[in-house]
Amino acid sequence: MPPVCDPFGRPRVQDLREELRLTGYRLVLALHAEGPPGKDGQYPPRDLFILGADGTVLRRLTETPDKDERVPRTSPDGRRFTYDYGDFVVDARTLASRPARAGYVWTPDGRRTAACEKRGIVYMDIDTGKESEPVKVPRKVEIVDLSCDGKWFIFEIRDFMGQKYTIDFLAADGSGEIRKLPNHPKSGGECHPAFSPDGRWMCWNSGDSLSVRRFDPSLPDGTDGKIVTLPKEKLGQDPCGRWSHCGRYIAFVKIPHAGSWRVHSPVGIVRVADGETVVISPPGMAGHHWDYDWLPPEE
Repeated sequence: MPPVCDPFGRPRVQDLREELRLTGYRLVLALHAEGPPGKDGQYPPRDLFILGADGTVLRRLTETPDKDERVPRTSPDGRRFTYDYGDFVVDARTLASRPARAGYVWTPDGRRTAACEKRGIVYMDIDTGKESEPVKVPRKVEIVDLSCDGKWFIFEIRDFMGQKYTIDFLAADGSGEIRKLPNHPKSGGECHPAFSPDGRWMCWNSGDSLSVRRFDPSLPDGTDGKIVTLPKEKLGQDPCGRWSHCGRYIAFVKIPHAGSWRVHSPVGIVRVADGETVVISPPGMAGHHWDYDWLPPEE
């Protein structure tokens, strides 16, 4: 991981798929055969696949027709990832998997995960399962990311501080109040925030697309006020971004604007600098919110 991410750095190769191939990045995706949900309203169970960032399928990781595997989450050091909200942990090099008792959000050292329970924020050792004493917080929140310095949690709250949707942050030690980031100037839903790997940027669903802005908790609003909204016609609604390790690319799910955000859809990658996108999920396969995360190149 570079000390500073440069989301808006000039493209190195104009063809995005080729540029992604040259990075050597891989992704873990939770996918199922594309199609409408069944009579019960449920989609078929998803399985995990390892792909190259250019869309090359490298390996099928799970095959569980009676169990839905989803929501992979890579540790900041790229050595491991969890899935099923921390029920399993996988070695990113060997792809060996084992059951775990973990939270969804990793700590910067890749040794613990965090979750906010009724008792407060609890840290769990990924190897031993040992829990920390709860860190008391002003209210229970569904934390979705932790900054790379381990100091700030980010999340979304509904009906908070006079707004239907808000993106908010809180000191990881539980001190201070919950702080609200400014809403996008285009009113509407805002959700699924994520920090860049260096913690200096964040993306979140807003403006009928995916938006990017700086994160700086030393500022009164937590940001400098500048927002870049990526092309909505290319990203669709509720893209739910996950940053690459270099901060130049964001993986997302391309849900059509016409219809419900619940529709499972193809997974793509956007280059932040110019808004170019490619679909990387195999033809005929679909996933949903955060059914994808980045892995470093193979050693």
